[in-house]
Amino acid sequence: MKKLIALSFLISMISCSKENQKNQHSDPVVSAVPPYDTVAVDSFSAGATSMDVARQIRISSLQYQDSLKKVQQKLEEEKLLNKMNEEKEKADKKITEENKKAEETKKKPAEVPAPESTTNP
Repeated sequence: MKKLIALSFLISMISCSKENQKNQHSDPVVSAVPPYDTVAVDSFSAGATSMDVARQIRISSLQYQDSLKKVQQKLEEEKLLNKMNEEKEKADKKITEENKKAEETKKKPAEVPAPESTTNP
C-alpha cells in the first residue's frame, strides 16, 4: 500500500511539472512596438479631434512641399553654375587660341618680296 501511494504521488508530481514547462515555453516574447501602423488609432485617441489632425496634415504637407521647392531651386542653381563655368572655359580657350595665333604671326617675319631689278632697256 505504501508503494502504491508513493507511486501515485510520484506520477502526479511528474504530470504537474510537465504542464508548468509547457506554459513557460508557450509565451512568446512581446515587443513594445506593434508590427502595424497605429497612426489612425492614435489620431482618434482621447483629446485628439479631427480639426487637429487635419491641421497637422496641412502643416506637414506644406513643409514637405517647401522642402521640395528648395531642392528644385538648388538643382537649378547648380545647372546655371555649370553652364556659366562651361561658357567661361570656352571663352578662355578662344582667348588662348587667339593669343597663340598672334604669337605665331609675330614670330614669322613679314615676308617682303625682294625688289626686282628695275632697269629700263
